Amino acid sequence: MCMTWRSPAKRRTIGRRAEAPMTPAARLAASIEIIAEILQRAAAADRVVTEWQRRSRFAGAKDRRAVAEMVYAVLREQGMRRWRVAATGAELTPRLLVLADAATPLHVWRDLCGNGTYAPPALDETEIAALSKLPSDEDAPLWARANLPPEVAEMVQATFGADTEMELAALNGRAPLDLRVNTLQGNREMVLEQLRADGIAAAFTPMSPLGIRLPERVRLDMNSLYRDGLIEPQDEAAQLAGLLVDAKPDETVVDLCAGAGGKTLLLAAAMRNQGVLHACDNDPRRLARLSPRLERAHARNIVIRDADAMPDLLRELEGNADRVLLDVPCSGSGTWRRNPEARWRYDPASLDEVLRRQRGLLSDGAKLVRPGGRLVYATCSILPAENGEQADWFLAHHAEFTALPLAEAWPAGVTDQRIRSGNRLVLTPYRHGTDGFFAAAFQRGQA
Repeated sequence: MCMTWRSPAKRRTIGRRAEAPMTPAARLAASIEIIAEILQRAAAADRVVTEWQRRSRFAGAKDRRAVAEMVYAVLREQGMRRWRVAATGAELTPRLLVLADAATPLHVWRDLCGNGTYAPPALDETEIAALSKLPSDEDAPLWARANLPPEVAEMVQATFGADTEMELAALNGRAPLDLRVNTLQGNREMVLEQLRADGIAAAFTPMSPLGIRLPERVRLDMNSLYRDGLIEPQDEAAQLAGLLVDAKPDETVVDLCAGAGGKTLLLAAAMRNQGVLHACDNDPRRLARLSPRLERAHARNIVIRDADAMPDLLRELEGNADRVLLDVPCSGSGTWRRNPEARWRYDPASLDEVLRRQRGLLSDGAKLVRPGGRLVYATCSILPAENGEQADWFLAHHAEFTALPLAEAWPAGVTDQRIRSGNRLVLTPYRHGTDGFFAAAFQRGQA
């Protein structure tokens, strides 16, 4: 289902200065403007919202929060809103996406639109006709209720089976803010105590011994624990994927798809800054974000390797790495609760190319592992084709490796019985309260 983007008639909210709080009509106009920009630029919602907040100095804290909440409410219900509009036969526009709210009577939108200097333009006849005949939500198909494109909903249903409705509801919910404690600088107990002293509600994560969970989001950049490098935002699932590597001091470890370095920092702390940790990625923009994070975390055993250095790395370390982490590029479907707009940009037709790339990275990573060493394959995906099926492919094509049971792979401190059976870590929002994630550890046989 496609959407037509129309330029706002007038960007009346930007740069405006007001001594009074924004009116409901002005908040609505800002929300429509932001939704249109997200769709036009195919940009991350949090980035567009943040940009609007920075340039809209007239908006107070309550106004900014209210506008952000309205934007995310639309994105988390995008499937239902798309379906409602489609059922009326109207063309889907950013305005109708925002206005197709079953809980808001038409007369409310009539009163807000066209009413005041900073209000959205008045409803036109087409919009009035569409909003007058929105269908009953009881008739909505699974894809609309799940807030997923129809083809993607079918893929997910095949994944979860009887748990589909619960998993999709969790995937469409709000994610908490998980923090990872930097053990180079402190421990969970002292960090939790400081957070609570700062008036921030927090608790230990149930599975990761490094994690602290905040039920509500806070400005980390304003917190001394973050500025001093004691904490980093990282979902508990991602922490567990890094812990599965079980990196140790004085080892040679490779993070082959390091990105901005979240798991790299975890590995450096596990190594106690001893040994060598190679952080590699093909995206120079993501790698550029790693250097300041290393400095803040006091991580000093990391060698950053960009795409140009990859051939040399493969030659230098072939058969010599103690541990290799492959957190491969994937659909990102496991993180859709954090990025509700991303699910509408996912193209299932791209999956074959993604799988081919993942297998290439698996083969490259396997070459680096020494006899007796470990390779960990991880994705932030809920799709079996990227997860268990890739693990099966790897074992079928690399007989020198065997699957490592989770109970043997975890370092001390990972004791939750839900993640100690079998040899594959499969995490979901509904069952575990984390992002959707997959990880498997493989050990290379002795020569």
